[in-house]
Amino acid sequence: MVAATIGKVIKYLFRKPYTRLVPESQPPLKLENTRGRHVLDMSKCTGCSMCQAVCPANSIDMVFVEGNWPQNKRSRFPRIDLHKCTFCGLCVEYCPFSALSMTDLTGFELYTRDKSSTIYYPIDLSKIPEGAQVRITITKDKFKASEEGKAELGGGGLGSS
Repeated sequence: MVAATIGKVIKYLFRKPYTRLVPESQPPLKLENTRGRHVLDMSKCTGCSMCQAVCPANSIDMVFVEGNWPQNKRSRFPRIDLHKCTFCGLCVEYCPFSALSMTDLTGFELYTRDKSSTIYYPIDLSKIPEGAQVRITITKDKFKASEEGKAELGGGGLGSS
C-alpha cells in the first residue's frame, strides 16, 4: 500500500505541470477600458476619505504624509493595498476632486509574491509608472467626451420617444 503511493508520487514528480502561476512570455491583451494601478495627484487630494468610504474591498486607508498641503489641512492621503483591491474603479468615480485615476497596468505587470510591495503609499501612488497610460474612468471619460461633442451617451430612458 505504501509502496504503491510512493510509486505514484515518483511518477507525478517528473511530469510537466498542468498549470503555471504566471504566463512566461506575453502579457494579456489590454483593452481601452482596462483598469489597473492607481495614480494620485497629491495637489488635488483634500483628504476627504470618500475613496476609503466607497471601497468595497476595504483596500484603502488614509495615512498621514508630512509636508505643507494647503488643500489638505490634515495631511491625510489614501494608501492602497493592491492585494485587496478589485480594481472596480469606485474610488476614482467618487473622488470629488479627480485626485485619483487609474493606469492600464494590470495584475500581470504588478504581480509579486511579496505582500509588502503591493501596499502603495501616497508618495508611491503619486509617481506614474514607466510606460503606463493614465486614464480617468470609463464614465468620466464618456461624460467628458460627450460635453466636447465627440460622443453621445445613450438615451432611451423613461419618457423618451
